[in-house]
Amino acid sequence: MAAAMITACASLQEQYNVRRSNLSCEEANRYAHQSMRSLGYTVTEFRLASLGQEGMIRGTKPGERGEIHTGRVLIRCEPGEVLLSAAEEQFIKQDLTFTRGFFLAFTSLADHAAERVSWEQQRSGGTTGGGVKFKIQPQIGLETKLDFGEDLAGAGILAVKVTVENGSDRAYKLDPASIQLRPVEGDSKVVQLALPAAAAALARAAAADAGEGAPPPDPQRLEALLRERVLTARTLRPGDQAEGFVYFPTGRYRRARATLIDVETEEPEGFLVEFQEGA
Repeated sequence: MAAAMITACASLQEQYNVRRSNLSCEEANRYAHQSMRSLGYTVTEFRLASLGQEGMIRGTKPGERGEIHTGRVLIRCEPGEVLLSAAEEQFIKQDLTFTRGFFLAFTSLADHAAERVSWEQQRSGGTTGGGVKFKIQPQIGLETKLDFGEDLAGAGILAVKVTVENGSDRAYKLDPASIQLRPVEGDSKVVQLALPAAAAALARAAAADAGEGAPPPDPQRLEALLRERVLTARTLRPGDQAEGFVYFPTGRYRRARATLIDVETEEPEGFLVEFQEGA
């Protein structure tokens, strides 16, 4: 009887496996992470999938009675398609709530990605109208593996993704050093980490994770990794967009402040971005 029940549950679970031929491996990794977050799970382990290398994402979520639910997703990338299977790690009891929820969250992201981007651009005015817009997004926990392939948070580094769209009819100077964060407690200004210091911290954390006997990570390679993704100074003419990362110490922050300089008048224009629930 027990064997029959397990077989039936396995069959039900398989119907919620994701198989897509229209997604890249990078998109599969990113949508899997976003789906876990949308379901209220805190990602505790993330191994990126690549062609021929199975990936895995695991997360936890508190239940109504104080219990902890653990969900796990396996990601496989094969030539021409990606495959994902999600299941809650549980003893005997086969509850498909997480499996079904992940399937619905992932397929919604995959099916409506283009529409969502278009809607967000229309809501914000895009890059041709509505003035200048700053989008400042701290990358939480293991999210940095998507863009860097490394756990920056584990090294005490908060990677903050910045997107600036100049939808005005004026030109502005962008200086990434003007971007500051304000912590949840107090009103002090937190300045960015210098790239060499951030790379050294990342190298120390990577060495500790690798364990004794493993070859030491190359700080120069890690600094180059951070530098090639960093937001750079530039002049933003009407219709221009800039995107990149700035790096801060990990912590809980409530807002970010940035400044642009009007090219014609040399006057500064400040921007304030509030974070939800303290990033």
